[in-house]
Amino acid sequence: MSDAPSLTRPTTEWFDRPGPWLVICGAVYLPFTLAGFGTDIDVPNVLRSGRSLVEDGRYQMSRGPGSAVYEAGVGVLERIGGSVLVNLASLGFALLGLWCIQALLRADGARWGTGGMLVLATNPWFWVAATSLGDFTWALGLGLSGAVASQRSRPVAAGVLWGLALGCRVSTLLVVVAWIVAQYTARPPNRVRKAETACTLVVFGVVAVMGFLLPWLEADRTMGFVTNQLATSGFVGHLGRWATKNLAVFGVVAGVVLIVGARGLLDGLRRWPSSQVVRFAVIMGVLTEVLFFRFPFKPLHLLPAVAALALWVGSSPLLTRRWIGALLVAQLSAGVLGFTVATPDVTNNARSGRWAPDVTNGIVLTDVRCRMEDRRDDPWPDPSSLAAVVRAARNADCQSTSWRVP
Repeated sequence: MSDAPSLTRPTTEWFDRPGPWLVICGAVYLPFTLAGFGTDIDVPNVLRSGRSLVEDGRYQMSRGPGSAVYEAGVGVLERIGGSVLVNLASLGFALLGLWCIQALLRADGARWGTGGMLVLATNPWFWVAATSLGDFTWALGLGLSGAVASQRSRPVAAGVLWGLALGCRVSTLLVVVAWIVAQYTARPPNRVRKAETACTLVVFGVVAVMGFLLPWLEADRTMGFVTNQLATSGFVGHLGRWATKNLAVFGVVAGVVLIVGARGLLDGLRRWPSSQVVRFAVIMGVLTEVLFFRFPFKPLHLLPAVAALALWVGSSPLLTRRWIGALLVAQLSAGVLGFTVATPDVTNNARSGRWAPDVTNGIVLTDVRCRMEDRRDDPWPDPSSLAAVVRAARNADCQSTSWRVP
């Protein structure tokens, strides 16, 4: 472990400079923003909601419990610049999230600020989210920005940013809870921080309520907008989906690298008493995984867990630059070459599955292929039409071939 620099010594080596890496990430992601709206199954729902709000002045929730901030943003951006401008917004929030990772780590005295940022940047699912229609990078970027604002003692800004993040994706509440809990478990307790947290929560509550005003009005001024029709499929079914999609998100090869570096990662937990970022990363990761076990649907729902891993890696002083480089290469390889481990008994409605290892195209490569095939059918039909729903389902099924045997 001799190539690890001192915790307190600033480094000027190229690997540790965040600015150039952010530029490189933006340049690499940029071409993918030209490939249409992407493969998320909710594309027509969000387009329908955004267009209705912008063109007719009438709010239509895309899916419960609504995400009015995001839906309105997509409506405006799509009206001005179509899919490209919508995707560029996703890219902008992705870069914001990356910057926040290294900012949180550096302010916390962590060793690998830029290395942690690159762990998130090279995850292929983050790559997909950063270049297509979806609220994932919007929510993550705003949520992590709120944490940075709180870390810098800017309680009002933190509350506003977290409120907007919740208005993009309600599960971002877990990011907020994780940060607050991490803050309150500091030893010794910080009374100034507690006062700032109270201010933040008041502002957050006001902005959050405003963000869900439109869904509440659409639900005839009831709490009906928070209900869902998502049934469970039993413990075993949920466990299988949870495990399979976690393996898809974190990757088989990257999983091996993580096992090799387990000693260094576990040693990073020794900073728990003194590091709010370590506590934040662990709590956010656990909460995300618990929620995903209940709703094990899109792999992209696990992005906060990937961000948690990035913070954990960056906070682990025994890890080396060489090991972090191996993890980055492993994640990049998953974008090109994929491995499937199981096949469901019923596609998109699995109750069980069977062992079916195979080698497939990777996540990014599959996403590009699916989006190029989809572009042959441009323009998109009316988002309210059955044709749009069928097209979105076809694109989502196409993307799933990178991690699931049909």
